Amino acid sequence: MPKINPFKPNHTVPPGMFAGRIEEIRELEKGLWQTKNGFPNNYLITGERGIGKSSLIQLIKYIAQGDIENSYGKKLDFVTVQLVISDRTDLISSVKLIDRILKRELGKIEKVKSFLDSTWEFVQRIKIMDSGIDSAKQNSELDIIIDDFAYSLAQTCKRIIGKQDEAKCKDGIIFFIDEADNACENLHLGYLVKAVTELLVQHECNNIMFVVAGLPVVIEKLSNSHPSSIRIFNHLIIKELSPEDRQRVVESGIKEGNKINEEITTITSKGKNLISTLSEGYPHFIQQFAYSAFDFNSDGEINEDDVTGGAFGKGGALDEIGTRYYHSAYNEQIKSDDYREVLSIMADSMNSWIKKSDIVQKFSGADHTVTDALKALTSRKIILKNPSKRGEYRLQQRGFALWIKLFGARKK
Repeated sequence: MPKINPFKPNHTVPPGMFAGRIEEIRELEKGLWQTKNGFPNNYLITGERGIGKSSLIQLIKYIAQGDIENSYGKKLDFVTVQLVISDRTDLISSVKLIDRILKRELGKIEKVKSFLDSTWEFVQRIKIMDSGIDSAKQNSELDIIIDDFAYSLAQTCKRIIGKQDEAKCKDGIIFFIDEADNACENLHLGYLVKAVTELLVQHECNNIMFVVAGLPVVIEKLSNSHPSSIRIFNHLIIKELSPEDRQRVVESGIKEGNKINEEITTITSKGKNLISTLSEGYPHFIQQFAYSAFDFNSDGEINEDDVTGGAFGKGGALDEIGTRYYHSAYNEQIKSDDYREVLSIMADSMNSWIKKSDIVQKFSGADHTVTDALKALTSRKIILKNPSKRGEYRLQQRGFALWIKLFGARKK
């Protein structure tokens, strides 16, 4: 019988395998407690790809809805609404989706179901907007939708936090908005969240919390939607896991696997250290390197050779990481080996700023090729240009730099 691989590189990490983020978890738990007691907090979570934003959101969601206890041994009971933003999500579709989720979560209680049907009837009136509205009416129509949305949301929240007939008393409503960096202009995300939070206060509703997560570019998107929208959030920046936490993730995975597999698997200290080093503290990378090493192993003890074989082999960890995160930016969007050489030079500085003159000095070709490459890579948003210092550039993500370095080494 083949062994079941316990590592989950393409999914959020389950609570049993979650490690680190103690400060972030406590901060978010504080926000939940504040919101439960009528002093709502909102949070913006930013970090690079693969850094564990979605796994953190999933853990806090479990805590918020009472699936697991918080750090203080208490169970909460919020209604949770989780939205994953795509570049096609606009204001209309997001409101409809929230309406659907709330009715699904609360519709089991007949008294609340009828209440929801009447309170959220405005959603039926906006179907006509699916085909678009002319620019002259757009702003006023959107304001009306947001006003109706905030009122209905406030009435729903006040209904469920009070004891109404058979309805169970809830702590409030938490919105988790993930991958918000995908937000298109028609979602009006910054304006939407800011306007709704202000309207909720006017409607004396103080038990709703928003948690927005995405790549760092989400800050720019929120600001473009409404310049002061950033002010309503407490900002949490997610960094790489410490070496100790990286090893705890691996150990937790091995432990989970041994619960479900007849054959016991162990891992050497050097094997754990190598996974830790290769991953650079990115949770997704930890899961992928561990998954590939587990698959490569054949004798029940994962060592350095298993980690290396699983990482660099065809279809191994590096191939999977590249396909999921960086293949398009490195191969499909770039048709020039010269441009890839510029990226490789920049990767030596990870995602720190590097001067154009330093790139030119290391580049094997003509100076003007570097100029063309930097211009093209910036326009495609593969690299960033320093707005405060002339002639400085950097890669957007440290993980991309790591992948370029490792991919280049494998190619050689």
